Amino acid sequence: HPDVALARAEADEVAAAIKTAEMRPNPVFTFMPQFASQRVGPFTPWFFSPNVAIPIETAGKRSKRTEQALEAAEAARWRVSARAWAARSRVRAAMLELYSARRNIALLETEQKLHDEAIKKLTAQMEAGNVSPFELTQARLMLNRTRLALQDAQRLAATGEARLAAAIGIPVHALKAVNLDFSAFDSLPSPSGSQRKALTQRADLIALLAEYAAAESALRLEIARQYPDINVMPGYDYNSGQNRWQLGLNLPIPLNRNRGPIAQAEARRATAEKRFLAQQATIQGELDVALAAYQASRAKANIAAQLAEEAVGAANTTKRMVDAGDVSALELTRRQIETSTANVALLAAQIEAQTAAGALEDAMQATLK
Repeated sequence: HPDVALARAEADEVAAAIKTAEMRPNPVFTFMPQFASQRVGPFTPWFFSPNVAIPIETAGKRSKRTEQALEAAEAARWRVSARAWAARSRVRAAMLELYSARRNIALLETEQKLHDEAIKKLTAQMEAGNVSPFELTQARLMLNRTRLALQDAQRLAATGEARLAAAIGIPVHALKAVNLDFSAFDSLPSPSGSQRKALTQRADLIALLAEYAAAESALRLEIARQYPDINVMPGYDYNSGQNRWQLGLNLPIPLNRNRGPIAQAEARRATAEKRFLAQQATIQGELDVALAAYQASRAKANIAAQLAEEAVGAANTTKRMVDAGDVSALELTRRQIETSTANVALLAAQIEAQTAAGALEDAMQATLK
């Protein structure tokens, strides 16, 4: 997915800083030839003084700098995981929308046929004087409602395909050749262990923890910078036939003890801590809301399933009565319409529960099993 690819590129960019942090400072070579306008004796008027400055880092600055870069790279890697989960969440939501639309189309097409059948039977009975025109009008109104609902489902199926293709990151025409598997929406798993997963497995929370560790490493580095680095400067000088060797030492005087950068690093560490705690509280709130919604929607889906079973049982009983000649075939059609309506309501409850399951998974950044 393009978003995930971008996150990986950003993580690689951050990880590249590790090599920079591991580098030792380069020595500096200085060569300063000089020319004397008045020659002294038989000696050359040129004077040569090559020097080398060799920097030596003290107080373990290199290791602390490397540690900071490693922690920053770790945070960036977890950001990739968080971005991947966001992409996965969009794909799941789009698939659920498409699944809902296709299932609704199948159910509503069946219901439309049942309404057509009921209208034919009512028309025949009205012509025979057995029912009033009002009943036929009501049946036609129900048919029109079903047709409108079917049109909405077909529209949602078309937009759902486009949304799914966009979530995956492919053209919509490429999706038409794919046989989609919607079996993940057949069950509503238990939400047990959701709080532990949310607070221990969420990639964005772990990334913030790594960012805090990087801020801590940055503070240790600034504290180490209280101690100045040393520059050892061996050199050579040739002057009027004299070979002179030098050994110099460059040592900055730490008058301010690096207090300003240390204070900034402490403030950044405190900010990282507050950011982590704020995200932790946000996750806990999201989890509580998502868990309550999922449990309520699961209960609603179970009730809808019971009502659908009762409607099927009533239709089966009516069929036996029709076979026995106790009631008319119109009554069976009416019971079948009621069964279809109950199935549509059941699907709506299941989709609501699956939507709540997706919100709970997003709060945990883990799948329900």
